[in-house]
Amino acid sequence: MNAIGGFVRKSDISLFYLFNRKIHCNSLDFLMKYITHLGSTTFTTLLSLSLFIYPKQEVRLIGGKMIICLLTTLLIVQFIKKTVNRPRPYITLRDIIPINPPNCSYSFPSGHTCAAFTMAIVLAKHIPSLGLIFLMLAIMVGFSRVYLGVHYPTDTIIGAIIAFSTSKLLVILGLI
Repeated sequence: MNAIGGFVRKSDISLFYLFNRKIHCNSLDFLMKYITHLGSTTFTTLLSLSLFIYPKQEVRLIGGKMIICLLTTLLIVQFIKKTVNRPRPYITLRDIIPINPPNCSYSFPSGHTCAAFTMAIVLAKHIPSLGLIFLMLAIMVGFSRVYLGVHYPTDTIIGAIIAFSTSKLLVILGLI
């Protein structure tokens, strides 16, 4: 098991450096600073509340489901962050290019990525024709978090897994 953990850790750091150091350019710096906000608490709150207060009943229903999913995943992510206490890469690794580092010093799992995938899943369930676009935007949020130097790749992968598994569980329970 230790060999597997070492391999995962080494791969995580290698991928991090690839995304954070090797492919940096001014246009991606600019783009990623904006893409990352699609998973922010501010954006997800504004979007879900806007849908929830929209006059059409079916849109309000989507907003309500999104609020339930986002609150559930937020609680899970924050519990894991405080339990695991994994420092962000720009704190522990050398030669990092952090862009707009957050105030929170814990990185595992990625809350932005989890929120982006949660929104993508709820929206894709109700607007299947745009599902691939929502999924691609969520993937871009996850990539942006690594590119910006604030998360390891495994942080974003686990954030996405939390979103998928929580959404599935909430569907099974009939809550969304």
